[in-house]
Amino acid sequence: MLRKVLWIAAACAAVLAALAASRMLGFDRPAAPPASQDAAPAAEENAAPAVAAEPAPPPEPAPAPPAPPPTPEEQQILDDAAATGMTTIEPEPDAPQN
Repeated sequence: MLRKVLWIAAACAAVLAALAASRMLGFDRPAAPPASQDAAPAAEENAAPAVAAEPAPPPEPAPAPPAPPPTPEEQQILDDAAATGMTTIEPEPDAPQN
């Protein structure tokens, strides 16, 4: 039993040491782009002029109209379902199944 505990402790220590080493070496930092002195001036000359104003976002669609109130029969079904603890209503037998 003690040997198992020591193996687990050693494995945890190894994982923590690997995590500390990866943080010191900076593996989680994004890679810096290569600095090329020759390519930079050519890229600036061929670059398209910047657009001063961003295009306006598209207008938001109108909200959907609210659902019509349930008919008295539908309301009775909903009330009965709530009273008996039912959470779903079974489909009609002639309704197509998807």
